[in-house]
Amino acid sequence: MVSTVVSTQKTPLQTAQKSAKETAQKIAQQMSQECVARRLRQVNRTITRLYDEALRPHGLTVNQLNILAVIISEKQIRPGQLGQSLGMEKSTVSRTVDRMVRKDWIKVTPGEDSRTQLLSVTPKGRKLLLSVTPIWDNLQAGVLTDTSSGHNILQLLGLEDDPKEIELDQNETAFYSEEPVSADDFYL
Repeated sequence: MVSTVVSTQKTPLQTAQKSAKETAQKIAQQMSQECVARRLRQVNRTITRLYDEALRPHGLTVNQLNILAVIISEKQIRPGQLGQSLGMEKSTVSRTVDRMVRKDWIKVTPGEDSRTQLLSVTPKGRKLLLSVTPIWDNLQAGVLTDTSSGHNILQLLGLEDDPKEIELDQNETAFYSEEPVSADDFYL
């Protein structure tokens, strides 16, 4: 009869892997709580939703309102310039402009040559901008205060006063420093 002894001791590799997993979890928790990019996106979504809900009765989004405002302020603008001005992708500009043309808020005219176009606002678009200005004014005045909670909406960006330092022991440092991971590694 052969007796088998099961060892409950962990190998150095298992210990390092467990430690690395715990460290990754600590880092992920810190990132999820303190990431400025995440907070900015959250604030952006909250504010966009606030504006879009207020403008919805007029059939308008805040993105479309910004497009109207830029075009009116420039009198005429090429779609590429509009996209650059608002930080929008070419496809988003094209799709949104098409919708706004169908609603007769803006018009597209030929530019200097056959390759260019110019955007301008129609009388209906100007009237729309004027009709939503009081809504926009109220939103601008109140956007920093969330009326439901009384908190400053920018508190969503708040970071802890004393961010926690994550200490790596010698095994974890060796485990992580072998080779950096690129974002491209996730798209193989």
